[in-house]
Amino acid sequence: MRGSPLGGRARPGLLLQNAMALMISSGGTAILGIVFWGLATHISSAEVIGKTSAEIAAMVLIANLAQLSFGPIFERFLPVAGDQTRNFIKRAYTLCTVVALAMVLIYVTAGIGHSFLPSSFVWRALFVIAVVMWTIFVLQDSALIGLRASRWVPVENILFALAKLSLLPVLVMVSKTQGIFLAWTTPVAIAIAVISWYLFTRRIPQHMAASSSSERLPSTRELILLTGAQYTSLIISVITSSIVTLYVISRLGAVANAHFYVPAQIAAGPLLMLWAITRSFLVEAANEPHALRRHSNTTIIAMLVVLVPSMAVGVIFAPDFLRIFGATYAEHGTTLLRMMLLALPGTAITDFYSCYAWLDRHVWWMTLRQTIAAVIYFTVLVTCIGHFGILAVGIASLVSSGIQGICFLPISIRRYRQTSDAEVAS
Repeated sequence: MRGSPLGGRARPGLLLQNAMALMISSGGTAILGIVFWGLATHISSAEVIGKTSAEIAAMVLIANLAQLSFGPIFERFLPVAGDQTRNFIKRAYTLCTVVALAMVLIYVTAGIGHSFLPSSFVWRALFVIAVVMWTIFVLQDSALIGLRASRWVPVENILFALAKLSLLPVLVMVSKTQGIFLAWTTPVAIAIAVISWYLFTRRIPQHMAASSSSERLPSTRELILLTGAQYTSLIISVITSSIVTLYVISRLGAVANAHFYVPAQIAAGPLLMLWAITRSFLVEAANEPHALRRHSNTTIIAMLVVLVPSMAVGVIFAPDFLRIFGATYAEHGTTLLRMMLLALPGTAITDFYSCYAWLDRHVWWMTLRQTIAAVIYFTVLVTCIGHFGILAVGIASLVSSGIQGICFLPISIRRYRQTSDAEVAS
C-alpha cells in the first residue's frame, strides 16, 4: 500500500474541495454564458447568432482535436509525473500548438467553413490565432487540475467570462457580424499569459519538490495506446457536440441553429458540473489509490446532488429559462431542452466509468462502447432531422443516453464492487 504522493494520509475532503472549485467554475461560467448569449440575442439578429455560434463551435472543435487527448492524460499522470512534470507539460504545449496551427490552416484554406466564416483575410487570420490560443487555454485548465491547483480554475474562467461579457456590447458596435466572436476570444491571451506564469514559476516547482510517487509511469508505447484510445473518444465527443452545430446550420439554417444552440448551452451547465466531479475523482484516485472506495462513494453522492435537482428544475422551468432569450427561443427550444436534460443520466454514468477505465489503463474498451453509441446517435439524428427539425437532436440524445446507461452501468457497478479502502494500485 502506498500513500498520497505528498507522503500524507488520504484526504477525501480534497476531492470535494477541488470538485467544488471546478463546479463553481462550470456553474459560474455557465450562468455567465447564458447571460452572454441572452445579451447577444437582444443586440444581434438570429442570423448573426447562428453564424457566430457555428464559428465558435468550429474553433472549439479544432482546438479539441489539436489537444491530442492531453487533457485527461494530464489529469491522470501529472499527479505521478514527479521531476518529469515541467518537460511533460512543455512538450505537450508545443506539440498541441503545432497541430492546432496545421489543422486550422487546412480548415480555413479548404473552405470548409465558408457558410459562416467571414471572407476577409484579416478576420480569417484572427480565427486562426483564436484556435491556437483556445487550444492552450483549455490545456492549462487540465494542467491546473492535474497538479491539484483546481482552486485557480474558477478564478481564471469566471474572470474570463466576465471580461467577454463586458466586451460584448462594445465590440458588437465595432463589428455587427464579428463582435460576438471578438468578445469571446479577446480575453484569452491575457488568461494564457497569467496562468502560464503561475504554472511554470510557482505550481510546477512546488509539485516537483513535493512529489514522491512510486507508481510506474506508462511506457512510450503504452502512452501512445492510451492517447489513441482517448483521442478516438475525443473525436466521438466532438462529433456529438461541436459538429452537431455545424450539421444543424447546414441542414436547417442559421435561425434554427440559434434555436438549437441556446438550449444546448443551458443543458451544458449540469454536464460541466458532472465533468468537474469526475475530473477531481480521477486526480484524487491517481494520487491516493488506496482510498479508491472512499473517493468513489464521495463522487457518486456529489453527482446525484448535481443530477437530480438539475433535471427536476430544468424540466419544470425550461420555458421560463428560454424566455430570457426571447419568446421564439421558448417556443422552439423548450421541448429540446427538456430532452437534453433527461439524457443526462447516461452521460453521467459514462463519465464515472471513464475514470475507472483511466485508472486501470483500459481506455479502449470504453472507446469501443462510445463509438457504437455515437453511430446510433448520428443514425437517429440524420434520419429524424428532416421531419422533426431541431428536436431530432433531443431524440438522438435520449436514444444515445439510454444505450450508454445500459452499457456502462453494469460494468461500473462491477468495478465499484472490486474497490476497497485497502486497495493497492497495480
